[in-house]
Amino acid sequence: MDDGTSGKPSAIKRLLVPLLILAFSAVIFVVLVNNQPTLKTTVKEPVPVAVRALDINLAPMQLSISSEGNVQPSVETKLVAQVAGEVIEISSSLVAGGDFSKGDVLLKLDPRDYEIALAQSQAALSRAQAEQRYAAEETGRIKSLYGEELASISQLQSAERLLAVANAALDDASAAVKRATVDLERTFFTAPFNGRVRAENVDIGQFLSQGAMIATLYDTDRLQVRLPLADAQLAYLDPSYAQTGLAGEEPADVVLTADYAGDTQSWSAKLLRTEGDISTKSRFLHVIVEVTETLNSNGVQLPVGLFVDAVITGRTVDNLVSVPRTALRPDNSVMVIDDGNQLHFREVTVFKLSDTDVLISEGLASGERISISPLQFVVEGMPVTVID
Repeated sequence: MDDGTSGKPSAIKRLLVPLLILAFSAVIFVVLVNNQPTLKTTVKEPVPVAVRALDINLAPMQLSISSEGNVQPSVETKLVAQVAGEVIEISSSLVAGGDFSKGDVLLKLDPRDYEIALAQSQAALSRAQAEQRYAAEETGRIKSLYGEELASISQLQSAERLLAVANAALDDASAAVKRATVDLERTFFTAPFNGRVRAENVDIGQFLSQGAMIATLYDTDRLQVRLPLADAQLAYLDPSYAQTGLAGEEPADVVLTADYAGDTQSWSAKLLRTEGDISTKSRFLHVIVEVTETLNSNGVQLPVGLFVDAVITGRTVDNLVSVPRTALRPDNSVMVIDDGNQLHFREVTVFKLSDTDVLISEGLASGERISISPLQFVVEGMPVTVID
């Protein structure tokens, strides 16, 4: 018969088993915690970035300005018939592209009508001279008679009027001779300068009326190039160009270059003046460069219409340094390398900027070094290694 004591051991077991499991787990946890490996934290030193450096040396620098334009004649004129007549002779130079020298006869008109007119005017002049001499002698004779009271005042006045008419006729005849002489000279068309024919419109036997267009000529001894400049670039030139538009004591030197005749050719020129207005469309100011030595050292003539590159010699500015464009950051700063080879940001003043170089006027001192390597990521104090 069950007295109820047989179930107690089972209940005790059910309580002891979980407690033993918990105790065993706690012992294992303590052992594991006390015996786990210690993790050591190491801080790596940053690896210096390799950069190229530039030593700063502030010095006076000669500025220059680059531009481009087309060669044009400084002097271009239209040859026009000043008298009418038939063309009887044309120079072989009077063709498009033909060269001529100053004083060359380019064209002749039939002079016979003008020779006749000159002869007639000379004959009329001879008559006028004779009549003037007679009138002068007659006036003198009447004056003498009037002084002796042998001639009346009306006779004297009449003689003086005839003398005045004779003098006027003589002046008119003299002017007619001069006019006839000039007209005859104008049947010969001579070159006003050394030049070239741009275009011509005349044939042998053609009758030209007064004012008819014969040819267009231009001077090859003096050519010019019209160059566009930004208004800020005037600061690179002698101040006289900005103040008066004209060159000062000595015009600025200009070198023109172009690929021509199978080679790169160059010509020397001078910057004469600036044009008065700034273009409202392009915002550029144009300057005029003149070439007086149109034949270069290679014996190549500078042709009109050639597109040329121009480099203008500007003024000299003190305390400038030229650095590669890669050294300049977007915020107009550079990276200065200190004695410990660490980088530091430095704001600078840009005087002139080109595609490859930068002229810096303020912010750097002679003896300093800057990084000229393009770096994607830079922090203040970053270590670098300078390479050659």
